Amino acid sequence: MTEDRRIYLDHAATTPPAPEVVEAMLPYLGEVWHNPSSIYVEAQRAAQAIDEARATVAAWIGAQPEEIVFTSGGSEADNLALRGVLAASKARGQHMITNAAEHHAVLDTAEQLEREGAEVTLVDVGPDGRIDPDAVADAVRDDTVLVSIMHANNEVGAMNDIAAISRAVHERNPRTVVHTDAVQSAAHMSVNVDRLGVDLLTLTAHKFYGPRGAGVLYARSGTPLAPQVLGGGQESNRRAGTENTPGIVGLARAVEIASERREADLSHERALQQRLIQELPKRVPMLGITGPRDLEHRLPGNVSAVVGYVEGESILLALDLAGVAASSGSACTTGAVEPSHVLVAMGVPDELARGSLRFTLGRDNTDADVDHLLEVLPGIVERMRALSPVPATEAPAEWGPWLANGS
Repeated sequence: MTEDRRIYLDHAATTPPAPEVVEAMLPYLGEVWHNPSSIYVEAQRAAQAIDEARATVAAWIGAQPEEIVFTSGGSEADNLALRGVLAASKARGQHMITNAAEHHAVLDTAEQLEREGAEVTLVDVGPDGRIDPDAVADAVRDDTVLVSIMHANNEVGAMNDIAAISRAVHERNPRTVVHTDAVQSAAHMSVNVDRLGVDLLTLTAHKFYGPRGAGVLYARSGTPLAPQVLGGGQESNRRAGTENTPGIVGLARAVEIASERREADLSHERALQQRLIQELPKRVPMLGITGPRDLEHRLPGNVSAVVGYVEGESILLALDLAGVAASSGSACTTGAVEPSHVLVAMGVPDELARGSLRFTLGRDNTDADVDHLLEVLPGIVERMRALSPVPATEAPAEWGPWLANGS
């Protein structure tokens, strides 16, 4: 690594906007800056760009253009999905199902809905971070109006069989709405809504080299959904607010690039991911890889780990000084004293979970980046342990399952 080169290994938190995306957005930050709801010619150019973007996104996920709702990002789309369905379904029931390893955009919204009178069931998470479709189906009741299970976990990369979950849920209760947060998975795999069998699906542009501030909620025609942002008729009365034309255009361009590059990106990220998963436990004593061992069930590019007798935040600070940007668990909770809620849900002991790390690779990472991380991380951990008041001797017995064979 050259002296001035930084290595970015936090693509699950956000990705750099592709140059082609920025180029596509520029006209709508300059000459075509008008409100797309107005009737004059300049405004209609903006409206046309939004219509074209809507068609592009719809085709990407196998939907109809009128089923695409543009939002400010994944968190708003998740909020709209949960709150919108429950608000529109009060006559049928107020029971929803999710799991304890979901993104906080779902978990915190579910907790707030519970305070407002809804009933929330959390299904268990397996030790690899995946959700058993039968466990979800078993929780479905006559008054269950919504099931929300993420397509891929943002921390440990565990990929859920959403198609199987959707089938199982709809067999138990055909009227139950199934939502999946596909924010992490969309860049790496097909999110065709018919193959997944979902009624609602969340996307956000900045996870696949698009701009921040532009997201999508797919809402299958006929799905009960009450708007949560009021004050205008935009998005077919499902989400008020003057549209973010440059962000929407950038999102659509990022979709086109992701479609073109998917196989190349997948192959590249899998190769780097496999190296890190194999080498990190060999180089760092008492380090275990968390999440699925089988890469078919793991998000491409995701390498999550726990390190005994060291706090993850301390390692990250040292890595930053060594030119490496990474994260500890979820980027949305970095800085928190408590261990990752995902690792706790998986059963990882609290003391070990506090040593969590997440390296997420992208299309611009290289073998040299992996070499540098493998070179600097062992020394960082060794120095941290030498300063710790707790001797880093043998791992406690309860750590065994999480450290054996790098998992």
